Amino acid sequence: MKYCILASGSRGNSIYVEGRDTRVLIDVGLSAREIENRLRSKNLDPAAIDAVILTHAHNDHVKGVGVFANRYKIPVYGHPETLDGITRLLKPGQKVQATNGPFQFRGIHLTPFRVPHDCEPTHGFLVQEDGRVLAICTDLGYVTPDIRAHLKQAHALILESNHDPEMLMGGPYPFHLKDRIAGRTGHLSNHNAGELLQELIGPHIRQVVLGHLSNENNTPELALNTVRRYISPEYHSRLSVIEQRTVSEVYHL
Repeated sequence: MKYCILASGSRGNSIYVEGRDTRVLIDVGLSAREIENRLRSKNLDPAAIDAVILTHAHNDHVKGVGVFANRYKIPVYGHPETLDGITRLLKPGQKVQATNGPFQFRGIHLTPFRVPHDCEPTHGFLVQEDGRVLAICTDLGYVTPDIRAHLKQAHALILESNHDPEMLMGGPYPFHLKDRIAGRTGHLSNHNAGELLQELIGPHIRQVVLGHLSNENNTPELALNTVRRYISPEYHSRLSVIEQRTVSEVYHL
């Protein structure tokens, strides 16, 4: 399995995942043209994408889904309520497939799990092929026992590390927005991510990428340094960070 984070943050999200027999996008939160440009920057062919899979219906995860999926005549998979929430973005006759549990798509197995966020429903995903498991877990206010149970299966993890609490509370956002971000249906802080990884990290995890960083309330260096304080130095090299304006390397799992 291969994967590449095309965008991660409040201004747009999309993750490319490639199996032996398929290539999918998890979310299309940028314009179709920008997704195409980011794919091509890594020598990935937009026309080779077989499907789009949605985590939830917030605009930074679905902005370009209608145009992209229609352009390449590919289906859009998502929870029924998520698909209902993006009706305005879809073209007449566009192919959609409702999912409400684990499903197979051309050799990869996808397991959605609920995460607490202020867009109901919102899901993380386990993506599995040949016994290797990639976990995608962003846009959540706190970590539930069910989330922990799913993430313990992962060999690679894309995890939210959205904000530094001091930067958030001392920053320019109005109080209601600060309260939303820091609340139980908002976003994980750097410390939250570190505490979770303290439980999860071990020899079985090959790679952790911290994502969905706030442009205003975090920095890549701060996220990385904060989370590293929670985990053993032997695992520091397995930890990296992605910020909004960049595309990650193509990881192999």
